[in-house]
Amino acid sequence: MLCSVPIGREGGYHVEWAGVSGVSGGNSMAMKTALVLSGGGAKGAFQVGALRYLHEQGYTWDVIAGVSVGALNGTMLAMDAFDELEALWRTVTPAQVLTGRMNIWALVRMLFGARSIYGNEPLWEMIIEKVRLEKIRADLRIGVVSLRTGRYFAFRPDDFVNAPPPGFDDPELAFKRAILASTAMPVIWPPVDIPPLYSAMVDGGVRNISPLGDVLDAEPDEVVVINCSPAEPGELETPPRNVLQIALRSLEVALDEIFHTDTREFLRINRNVREAAEAGVTLHNESGKPFKYYRHLIIQPDAPLDDTLDFSRPAIMRSLRAGYAKAKEVLGAR
Repeated sequence: MLCSVPIGREGGYHVEWAGVSGVSGGNSMAMKTALVLSGGGAKGAFQVGALRYLHEQGYTWDVIAGVSVGALNGTMLAMDAFDELEALWRTVTPAQVLTGRMNIWALVRMLFGARSIYGNEPLWEMIIEKVRLEKIRADLRIGVVSLRTGRYFAFRPDDFVNAPPPGFDDPELAFKRAILASTAMPVIWPPVDIPPLYSAMVDGGVRNISPLGDVLDAEPDEVVVINCSPAEPGELETPPRNVLQIALRSLEVALDEIFHTDTREFLRINRNVREAAEAGVTLHNESGKPFKYYRHLIIQPDAPLDDTLDFSRPAIMRSLRAGYAKAKEVLGAR
């Protein structure tokens, strides 16, 4: 059901873990399958590598939620355009994602009003070219945060099409700007306005929230989470050496902890629900609704990947291979 103005669905960390008890079969047995994609900049190639293996195993997605690069990857998947998404990552260059340079003048510009170190014009042009609202097939949720209010919104395509509020004259353009906003890591890329209702919107991962909460209200049977960072912070080969690297590493650590906290809570509750069911006990949430047990896969690297802004060909290919290998390992161990 669509919300009234503002159209984005607000979210928070405390998730309504709703549903009914029970366990269903595999992805090929008419299960409702949800996909959760984290942020990670250039490390989003890890997700695509993992998705390649899952694609080969016949996985399809009914519900998709993503923040940051996960929002872009998720949108392409929701369009049933995985091959195009994979080709995009295999051919991407730094110039297609980053404009500007990190130097003393970039810092001076920021002191005198610049909103970010890099521009997002090339990324916007790519979104304009690749994304088509009418091709969305899955139930897609894109996480963004308003810097003005601090509130989190989970935008869905229907929000811009079925009941757009006054002023949204171009639903397609507004939807694409929501994707751009979700990719906007603060300081690295500028905040994005979605006129007329939303301004200064950024990566949804900056709030104490992950996309997990955005998919569970759809009551899927299976949840697949693909995260671009390891479960525990790993040691970098070389420490941050400049202001950009320090700021980026600090942001990564904070966002990773938010995502992992949500994942750990999901796994803890899921485990308790299963153990209670085995003992003949049904657990209920605060509203009295039975908790649901979700089949799940958690796919994440064992060690830190390359830098968030390293869109070089070797780094992208390493992440693609790592994602494929990890998905194969996790699915094989099931």
